[in-house]
Amino acid sequence: MTSAHGRCGPSVVACMLTYRCEGFVESTLQSLAAQTYPNLRVIVSDDASPDTSFELCRRFAEGRPQFAVHRQPRNLGWIGNANWLLERAEADYVFFAFHDDPLEPGYVQALVEALERAPEAVLAFSDAVVDFRGASESWVRSMSYTDLDGLGSARARLAVLAQRAGLWWLPNRGLFRKSAALRVGGMRRHLAGEFCADWPWLLHLSLLGAFVRVPQALVRKVWRDEGLSKSWRWSAHRRIAVTLACLGEILRADLPRAERARLAADFSGYWCRRWLISFFRRVGRFVRARPHAR
Repeated sequence: MTSAHGRCGPSVVACMLTYRCEGFVESTLQSLAAQTYPNLRVIVSDDASPDTSFELCRRFAEGRPQFAVHRQPRNLGWIGNANWLLERAEADYVFFAFHDDPLEPGYVQALVEALERAPEAVLAFSDAVVDFRGASESWVRSMSYTDLDGLGSARARLAVLAQRAGLWWLPNRGLFRKSAALRVGGMRRHLAGEFCADWPWLLHLSLLGAFVRVPQALVRKVWRDEGLSKSWRWSAHRRIAVTLACLGEILRADLPRAERARLAADFSGYWCRRWLISFFRRVGRFVRARPHAR
């Protein structure tokens, strides 16, 4: 592939955050080493893991010049580690390589080509195979997020990510333009700490340009009992915190003031409607659960 970016195509950096992943990280490293795209570098940042994760990554990178492995002297938390990597990812395109989610060999190639064909887009993502490994059940199925297809306006994308957000983690595994990420800035902690802090970041990114879907299952999302995502539990406090964080990202977006105000009003309306629907559903359940008066 050739382009104006260089004879090997646009430069791509995979930002790989690792922490306590000695039992499964090698398969993800192997999948990154097997990528068919030639102009790819992988930066691994181990967040002061107490196990052998760093040593495994360091040994894997030996003899592979496209890999660079770092160990943080102290635990930064996943937001701090993600931002550390973003600051050092000097490339045209960047993506987060999650330590337990292997990629198909053509993942980078397909997403680069999708972005090259769509200069108005800021992110390309693929479908995924979800591998659920729980204590009481396990299953594998394909998943896709089609709701973002063909949405050319920030307002339309905001409506999807605010009201039909269940699969937002799929574009979160996509390839994005580094120039757009610079406009967003790093991820931010909020009133609930790091809980779902990548969702407000992704929502902000969606306001800056289109998202392009590649209809191929190029990611294998592995849900483990010990994984960070499985430990997240929604509560009223966390829901409010994430909502306010999303609103904050809208208000600080690199957009005209009038557009920011309109998008903030839209988002507030979506949140109020969801809260009212949830409230009346709870009232209905309460009424149905009460014993009938004699």
